Amino acid sequence: MAVQGAFRPIDPTSHPDLNGVLAPVDDELSVADLPVVGRIPDDLRGVYLRNGPNPRFPPLGSYTYPLDGDGMIHGVWLADGKAHYRNRYVLTRGLEAEMRAGRALWGGFMTPVGPPADLAGSDADPEGKVLPDINIVQHAHRFLALGEGVAPYEVTPELATVGRYDFGGALPLGTCAHPKIDPVTGEMIVFRYGLEEPYLYWATIGADGTVTHPPDVIAEVDRGYMIHDFLITADHVVLVINPATFDLGRAAKGASPLAWEADCGTRIAVIPRRGRSRDVRWIDTDAFWCWHYANAWQEDHQIVTCFPWWSHPNFGVPSNSAPTGRVVRARIDPALGTFRLEVLDDRPTEFPRVDDRRLGRPTRYAVFSHRSSKTLRAGSFDELLRFDVSRGTVEVHRFPGWAIGEAVFAPKTGSTDEEAGYILTFATNLVTMESTFVVLDAEDFAGEPVASVKLPRRVPLGLHGNWYPSR
Repeated sequence: MAVQGAFRPIDPTSHPDLNGVLAPVDDELSVADLPVVGRIPDDLRGVYLRNGPNPRFPPLGSYTYPLDGDGMIHGVWLADGKAHYRNRYVLTRGLEAEMRAGRALWGGFMTPVGPPADLAGSDADPEGKVLPDINIVQHAHRFLALGEGVAPYEVTPELATVGRYDFGGALPLGTCAHPKIDPVTGEMIVFRYGLEEPYLYWATIGADGTVTHPPDVIAEVDRGYMIHDFLITADHVVLVINPATFDLGRAAKGASPLAWEADCGTRIAVIPRRGRSRDVRWIDTDAFWCWHYANAWQEDHQIVTCFPWWSHPNFGVPSNSAPTGRVVRARIDPALGTFRLEVLDDRPTEFPRVDDRRLGRPTRYAVFSHRSSKTLRAGSFDELLRFDVSRGTVEVHRFPGWAIGEAVFAPKTGSTDEEAGYILTFATNLVTMESTFVVLDAEDFAGEPVASVKLPRRVPLGLHGNWYPSR
């Protein structure tokens, strides 16, 4: 690791990922009884929470979105037709040390530097500074802010930070940012990739929060790969190993530690959930990249999945080589060792979401975010596309002049239908930079929002969140 003095704080005003709809906010608010256009449905009671990178201080040396930045959670609570908003930093030990110093102490992903021990503090996280800034989930009555391959940080229902959480010491190295909570068993399945050994493992946490399947190392993976998301079915864990590789030696030479090695192809590991990693079935296919999977399920001894397919992840390739994207459905046959793709749509998309009650089970609908306007920056969107996966048809909801992120499904009370619910997302007006919380009726997907909640501040574009209904 380089010495801290080798890098200086970057000028946020000169960095495209620290301006406009991505510009961080530095205050924490709590505002009740927000203005509403339309009417919040009576059965929409609970909280929508969303996490995302929000650097507290000018980053040191570099800033790589979405791999850098302090976590900030934005929440909208709904009940009795009213809404209130709150946002809070995830106060990691590293962020607390920086707040004491009044400046960034750790470098960015491309400039890995750290402070002297006296500045880091005696209680520093073993990784240095962790970044639980990607997702927030609730499991076993705990809210957990999640990052990439690090231990989560627990927060209270009011978003106050409790502290680092490693599942009673059973998962000291951490988890992924995209765990899968089985809606039938209540289990939470996780994986973790590492830049050093162990390079890849998976584990299961029971509905009560106890680790029931301890970290199970995939021995065949003998180097570091970036794996952002994965799949489960009722019986399987599926880890897709795209050829995005880590090499700390490259970072030591000032180059990106990540590279795209397309010639290596993609390897898919299909593992029985009730078995061990030695029972893995391996499937080899051509190189592709995927950030996020919509869902997966079993069908005629095959595994079916739907996701945004990318030709590459836009790093580790020549700067003039833009990735191509499309929506695909894939069939994995573990017995035959085959992987077959079917293109559903040629539009590049991201952030696919389904009704979480169908996770790991057959799904009809999946909602994707799409950028139709080329004036929008990458990572922001102005359309939602809802695919009928079984029929291959698509519906569109447009947000002209707005930037949106991920959209989440909230079921209507008393219904199990995938179409009977609400679509929730944050949207920011590109002219005024004011943000709203938008509620769409999924049964009128292309129609006007049933409610738009005016938020007391701009909510920066972020990453992932979830809806948690009141019990």
